Amino acid sequence: MKYGLSRASRGVTLLEVLATMAVMLLGIAAVMTLVTHISASNRRTLTATQAQLIAERTLEDIASRGCSADPPCSNLVGFDKQRTTLWQTAQGRILTAAPATGSGIVAREYEVAVDVDISMDMASIEGGVAGTPSILRDLAGPSSRGRLANVRVSVSWLEPARTGRQVVVLQTRVAP
Repeated sequence: MKYGLSRASRGVTLLEVLATMAVMLLGIAAVMTLVTHISASNRRTLTATQAQLIAERTLEDIASRGCSADPPCSNLVGFDKQRTTLWQTAQGRILTAAPATGSGIVAREYEVAVDVDISMDMASIEGGVAGTPSILRDLAGPSSRGRLANVRVSVSWLEPARTGRQVVVLQTRVAP
Protein backbone atom coordinates (compact mmCIF):
# COMPACT_ATOMS: atom_id res chain seq x y z
CA MET A 1 0.00 0.00 0.00
CA LYS A 2 1.32 3.41 -0.94
CA TYR A 3 0.81 6.31 1.39
CA GLY A 4 1.52 9.22 -0.90
CA LEU A 5 2.84 9.83 -4.26
CA SER A 6 6.05 11.74 -4.40
CA ARG A 7 7.62 12.61 -7.66
CA ALA A 8 11.03 14.04 -8.08
CA SER A 9 11.16 17.39 -9.80
CA ARG A 10 12.40 17.05 -13.36
CA GLY A 11 13.32 20.67 -13.98
CA VAL A 12 12.81 24.23 -12.92
CA THR A 13 9.77 26.33 -13.43
CA LEU A 14 9.73 29.51 -15.43
CA LEU A 15 9.19 31.48 -12.24
CA GLU A 16 12.37 30.07 -10.71
CA VAL A 17 14.35 30.93 -13.83
CA LEU A 18 13.04 34.52 -13.82
CA ALA A 19 13.84 34.94 -10.12
CA THR A 20 17.38 33.65 -10.67
CA MET A 21 17.89 35.99 -13.62
CA ALA A 22 16.64 38.97 -11.59
CA VAL A 23 19.10 38.22 -8.78
CA MET A 24 21.95 37.82 -11.28
CA LEU A 25 21.06 41.11 -13.00
CA LEU A 26 21.07 42.93 -9.66
CA GLY A 27 24.50 41.48 -8.91
CA ILE A 28 25.87 42.49 -12.30
CA ALA A 29 24.43 46.01 -11.92
CA ALA A 30 26.05 46.32 -8.49
CA VAL A 31 29.43 45.22 -9.87
CA MET A 32 29.15 47.68 -12.78
CA THR A 33 28.33 50.53 -10.38
CA LEU A 34 31.27 49.58 -8.18
CA VAL A 35 33.67 49.50 -11.14
CA THR A 36 32.42 52.91 -12.32
CA HIS A 37 32.95 54.49 -8.88
CA ILE A 38 36.37 52.90 -8.46
CA SER A 39 37.42 54.15 -11.89
CA ALA A 40 36.31 57.71 -11.06
CA SER A 41 38.08 57.55 -7.69
CA ASN A 42 41.29 56.29 -9.33
CA ARG A 43 41.13 59.11 -11.88
CA ARG A 44 40.72 61.72 -9.11
CA THR A 45 43.60 60.19 -7.15
CA LEU A 46 45.85 60.14 -10.23
CA THR A 47 44.97 63.75 -11.04
CA ALA A 48 45.74 64.87 -7.47
CA THR A 49 49.04 62.96 -7.56
CA GLN A 50 49.98 64.63 -10.85
CA ALA A 51 49.13 68.03 -9.35
CA GLN A 52 51.26 67.24 -6.31
CA LEU A 53 54.21 66.33 -8.55
CA ILE A 54 53.86 69.62 -10.42
CA ALA A 55 53.75 71.50 -7.10
CA GLU A 56 56.80 69.60 -5.78
CA ARG A 57 58.77 70.32 -8.93
CA THR A 58 57.94 74.03 -8.75
CA LEU A 59 58.66 74.25 -5.02
CA GLU A 60 61.98 72.42 -5.38
CA ASP A 61 62.99 74.71 -8.24
CA ILE A 62 62.38 77.78 -6.08
CA ALA A 63 63.87 76.30 -2.88
CA SER A 64 67.01 75.14 -4.72
CA ARG A 65 67.83 78.78 -5.50
CA GLY A 66 68.15 79.43 -1.79
CA CYS A 67 67.63 82.74 -0.13
CA SER A 68 70.17 85.46 -0.93
CA ALA A 69 72.00 86.92 2.05
CA ASP A 70 71.88 90.60 1.19
CA PRO A 71 69.29 91.93 0.77
CA PRO A 72 67.63 88.93 2.41
CA CYS A 73 65.74 86.67 -0.01
CA SER A 74 65.66 89.33 -2.73
CA ASN A 75 66.30 86.65 -5.36
CA LEU A 76 62.84 85.16 -4.63
CA VAL A 77 60.84 88.37 -5.10
CA GLY A 78 60.21 87.66 -8.79
CA PHE A 79 58.33 84.45 -7.97
CA ASP A 80 55.72 86.17 -5.78
CA LYS A 81 52.22 86.22 -7.31
CA GLN A 82 53.45 84.22 -10.31
CA ARG A 83 50.71 82.27 -12.14
CA THR A 84 51.29 79.82 -14.96
CA THR A 85 49.16 77.32 -16.81
CA LEU A 86 50.50 73.87 -17.63
CA TRP A 87 49.08 70.81 -19.34
CA GLN A 88 50.08 67.29 -18.40
CA THR A 89 49.58 64.63 -21.04
CA ALA A 90 48.37 61.10 -20.46
CA GLN A 91 51.99 60.01 -21.02
CA GLY A 92 53.18 62.28 -18.19
CA ARG A 93 54.83 65.02 -20.27
CA ILE A 94 54.31 68.59 -19.12
CA LEU A 95 53.41 71.13 -21.81
CA THR A 96 53.55 74.92 -21.46
CA ALA A 97 51.02 75.41 -24.27
CA ALA A 98 47.69 73.72 -24.86
CA PRO A 99 47.85 70.78 -27.27
CA ALA A 100 46.57 71.59 -30.74
CA THR A 101 42.95 70.70 -31.42
CA GLY A 102 42.75 67.47 -33.37
CA SER A 103 46.28 66.42 -32.41
CA GLY A 104 44.96 63.44 -30.47
CA ILE A 105 46.95 64.44 -27.38
CA VAL A 106 45.01 64.00 -24.16
CA ALA A 107 46.12 66.52 -21.53
CA ARG A 108 44.70 68.03 -18.35
CA GLU A 109 45.09 71.73 -17.63
CA TYR A 110 46.61 72.83 -14.30
CA GLU A 111 47.07 76.34 -12.94
CA VAL A 112 50.18 76.87 -10.81
CA ALA A 113 50.19 79.83 -8.41
CA VAL A 114 53.25 80.80 -6.36
CA ASP A 115 53.16 82.97 -3.26
CA VAL A 116 56.40 84.10 -1.62
CA ASP A 117 56.20 85.89 1.73
CA ILE A 118 59.50 87.59 2.53
CA SER A 119 59.95 88.86 6.05
CA MET A 120 61.95 91.91 4.90
CA ASP A 121 59.14 92.89 2.50
CA MET A 122 55.93 93.27 4.53
CA ALA A 123 54.01 94.09 1.33
CA SER A 124 54.56 90.49 0.20
CA ILE A 125 52.82 89.15 3.33
CA GLU A 126 49.08 89.15 2.66
CA GLY A 127 47.21 90.73 5.56
CA GLY A 128 50.44 91.03 7.54
CA VAL A 129 50.04 87.44 8.76
CA ALA A 130 53.55 86.11 9.32
CA GLY A 131 52.57 82.51 10.13
CA THR A 132 53.36 80.28 13.07
CA PRO A 133 56.19 80.21 13.91
CA SER A 134 56.58 83.73 12.59
CA ILE A 135 58.85 84.34 9.62
CA LEU A 136 59.79 87.60 11.36
CA ARG A 137 61.59 85.80 14.21
CA ASP A 138 65.35 85.65 14.80
CA LEU A 139 66.84 82.47 13.38
CA ALA A 140 70.33 82.51 14.87
CA GLY A 141 70.61 85.81 16.67
CA PRO A 142 69.62 89.46 16.26
CA SER A 143 71.43 89.85 12.94
CA SER A 144 69.38 87.04 11.40
CA ARG A 145 66.01 88.70 11.95
CA GLY A 146 63.97 88.90 8.77
CA ARG A 147 66.11 86.50 6.77
CA LEU A 148 63.38 83.98 6.06
CA ALA A 149 60.93 83.44 3.22
CA ASN A 150 57.77 81.37 3.16
CA VAL A 151 57.15 79.80 -0.26
CA ARG A 152 53.73 78.35 -1.09
CA VAL A 153 52.79 76.65 -4.36
CA SER A 154 49.14 75.97 -5.22
CA VAL A 155 48.18 73.76 -8.16
CA SER A 156 44.51 73.75 -9.16
CA TRP A 157 42.43 72.05 -11.83
CA LEU A 158 38.83 71.47 -12.85
CA GLU A 159 37.50 68.00 -12.14
CA PRO A 160 34.58 66.74 -14.27
CA ALA A 161 31.37 66.20 -12.28
CA ARG A 162 32.69 68.23 -9.30
CA THR A 163 32.02 71.86 -8.54
CA GLY A 164 34.79 74.40 -8.20
CA ARG A 165 38.50 73.97 -8.65
CA GLN A 166 40.36 71.20 -6.85
CA VAL A 167 43.61 72.33 -5.22
CA VAL A 168 46.88 70.88 -3.92
CA VAL A 169 49.05 73.21 -1.83
CA LEU A 170 52.68 72.67 -0.77
CA GLN A 171 54.71 75.04 1.34
CA THR A 172 58.23 75.40 2.67
CA ARG A 173 60.48 78.00 4.23
CA VAL A 174 63.80 79.16 2.82
CA ALA A 175 66.63 80.90 4.67
CA PRO A 176 70.10 82.02 3.57
